[in-house]
Amino acid sequence: IPSRAHDGDVIYYSTHTKLAVEPMQSAVENYLEAYKAAMKSGATKYAIASCYLYDTFSFWSGKRLDIVVESMKATMKQMRYHKNMLTRTLLLPTLRVAVRLMGRNNTSQSDLNDIFDENCEEEDVTGKITSVSAVAAIVKLHESLVFREFDKAKICVEKMFETQSLSGFNMSAPMFHRIFYSGLVSFWVGREMDDQEWIARGVECKNAIKKMVESASSWNFQNKTYLLQAEEQFCDRNFEEAERLYNAAILSSKEHAFVNEEALANELAGHFYIETGRRNKSFHYFLQAMEKYNEWGAFAKARTMGKYLEGSEHFFMSSNPPLAEIV
Repeated sequence: IPSRAHDGDVIYYSTHTKLAVEPMQSAVENYLEAYKAAMKSGATKYAIASCYLYDTFSFWSGKRLDIVVESMKATMKQMRYHKNMLTRTLLLPTLRVAVRLMGRNNTSQSDLNDIFDENCEEEDVTGKITSVSAVAAIVKLHESLVFREFDKAKICVEKMFETQSLSGFNMSAPMFHRIFYSGLVSFWVGREMDDQEWIARGVECKNAIKKMVESASSWNFQNKTYLLQAEEQFCDRNFEEAERLYNAAILSSKEHAFVNEEALANELAGHFYIETGRRNKSFHYFLQAMEKYNEWGAFAKARTMGKYLEGSEHFFMSSNPPLAEIV
């Protein structure tokens, strides 16, 4: 009778590949199968790791944030039970950002009190263990971009390039978001500072993601490539081509069910129109961004779109939270 002792780790590692080559939203579910198989064979290490990656890529793939947060809470409880300090520290930065996006940042510690018996800050481990530092860095980079915190984003991306060159980036599925968000922030920094070196870094990131379209999956990487290309054309002042590519990124994100990236693409398009002197045209994109952030469950982020809708017929909508948040 063949042994089933290693089913958990086999499914766990194979899912890394599936995340790149198959639609992420369905591929991530394989981590649950890995968890079940690992628990059945007593391989708690792979069971906990599978839960961690399931939660992480549920977040990156745009699953509803309330569902993601509840799953993360359950995972954190398991980690506490098994005394797995490292893995829960890996998950904590993403959980904190998810809570902030939802609008509970003012009560996040009390919201997490049921997870910890004691105060557990990721800073206690971050910086001491490479894997924790890498995860914390990409989450902070994403957070600073989404919340338009330029100075913080610049510091994050500088540290990213200082600690690891692009050629040294791990292009496996669990780390490709580092390339994507490093590229977006690099173009933003290059544009704000009129710095061609930063723009060149953005181009390098764009090329790396484009290779993933060709070698792995257009489903997972086409929309990201279009958005990076749009930002590149914005930097090069090829505005007509930038418009086409922003729209392509939005459509591709919609077709491939990345609601989080559909929201971001709409928002970046809105900033593009404002910065090129076409504020009236930006209203449509900021309104779509607000709707898609709400659809994702990022209610706090959605409310920030209101300031860009002032003076439009849609402004009144931005001052009212969705019913789902009130309930």
